Amino acid sequence: MGMGIEGLLVQIPIEVWDRIVEEEPEWRYMHRFLEKYGFGRFAVLMVAAGLNDFQLKGKAEIAYWPKLRDLLERKEVPASPQEMEDMLKGFYTKERLADLKLKRLNRFLSSELADKLWIAEPKEVVENFIGIWYELAATMRQNRDAKTIAFAMKCLGISLLMTGESNFSFEKIPIPVDYRVKEFTKRLGVSIDDEEVRRFWSQVLEGIRSRVEINMIHLDSLIWQIGVLSKTEIVDYFAKLGLREVGEKIAEVMR
Repeated sequence: MGMGIEGLLVQIPIEVWDRIVEEEPEWRYMHRFLEKYGFGRFAVLMVAAGLNDFQLKGKAEIAYWPKLRDLLERKEVPASPQEMEDMLKGFYTKERLADLKLKRLNRFLSSELADKLWIAEPKEVVENFIGIWYELAATMRQNRDAKTIAFAMKCLGISLLMTGESNFSFEKIPIPVDYRVKEFTKRLGVSIDDEEVRRFWSQVLEGIRSRVEINMIHLDSLIWQIGVLSKTEIVDYFAKLGLREVGEKIAEVMR
């Protein structure tokens, strides 16, 4: 079945993959702040938001990213990671698991990593992307493969893509295994143990990359967007991208 889905996804051209990433809520609602903040501060903001994107009060694209955008639009650009923490505290106080999220916010924004990223240029982050992943996991005292760590790195990767940088290695960073990714994997007939889900999509990505220069951010964005859609909705989704036939074939291989 792996070959089935891989053979279909390989037909998506790179410019369509890029459009798929631009549809992600973290791109759609946050990209306007890149220019306002400058890259380093924006990267810190995106990682901080990514680390707390779990156990939300609703869908991320409704209950989280747009609300964060609304808050940021009313605030001045923070002058330091500490100021950013003060600015975001009010938001997380009202979130589910508020105490945990405030602790996570503080742990990251008072770290050496946040200080370094604050003044970093995109090229530096590209060159040290895997090193930053290791340091983020150590800072947060989590496993490198933990979903929130992988997702925060995806947010950092999206920040880089917004600046036009795409030559960074995301291959070692696993897909963030959330409900939508699990659900879609299950519908392809693959066991949904987290480890197997990661392994399956890593293999699929490797196959696609032999033909199209994408990384795990592209693949995760697509699966997240179509993960719980019905077969008809999947066909419509691809039709809007000008790839109806790919959508029809994906719907055929699904349970």
